[in-house]
Amino acid sequence: MAGVCLLLNHIPLFHKPFQWMETYFHELSHGLAAIITVGKIRRIYLKFNGAGLCETIGGLRIIVLLAGYAGAVAWGVFIYMSGWTLETQHAADFLYALIALQAITILLWVRDITTLLVMITMIATFYAPIYFSNFYDWTPKVTQFMGMYITVSALRAPLNLIDGKHVGDGAALADITYIPEGVWIALWFCCGLFAIFWLWETTVQTNMSMISF
Repeated sequence: MAGVCLLLNHIPLFHKPFQWMETYFHELSHGLAAIITVGKIRRIYLKFNGAGLCETIGGLRIIVLLAGYAGAVAWGVFIYMSGWTLETQHAADFLYALIALQAITILLWVRDITTLLVMITMIATFYAPIYFSNFYDWTPKVTQFMGMYITVSALRAPLNLIDGKHVGDGAALADITYIPEGVWIALWFCCGLFAIFWLWETTVQTNMSMISF
């Protein structure tokens, strides 16, 4: 499934809603980290090209910066495992919960038309497998695919920071901690690799055990 996710990146436009999902959960993770560390979210911006920004006030800056890439990986794993463990109706309920989360995001933190259009497109994408489940029982599989795409995209995303520009979460952490940006990039990349390996070991190995039994 990870290979299919990588292949999807080469299909113009079709991959955009899934790319936006990774960006959304990245920025939401920044915001949630701020809230957990006694700060708050001011606004969330999402762009058509897949870029995003979460404006926060207060909170523990190091935790907020760390949470973006790591949080996107965690969300991807959570969504994939939910699709893998839940049956059709429960998977549909889970997607409804994610849609509700996005609706809350719109109400509280979206203030521009571009972000609104991106969010509405993502909501429609999450709702599509529920709507078409009357014709084919695919809700759990699509949920797994979404989770895997988010995880794979979150694995690759830190590598975009290797551009020599010294901008982004890694550069900000380097400025605060004096630990080189490359260390933070490697940490996030390893986090994504571990998540992919853990998903493979948990799901593929379990399925093989069931077949052997």
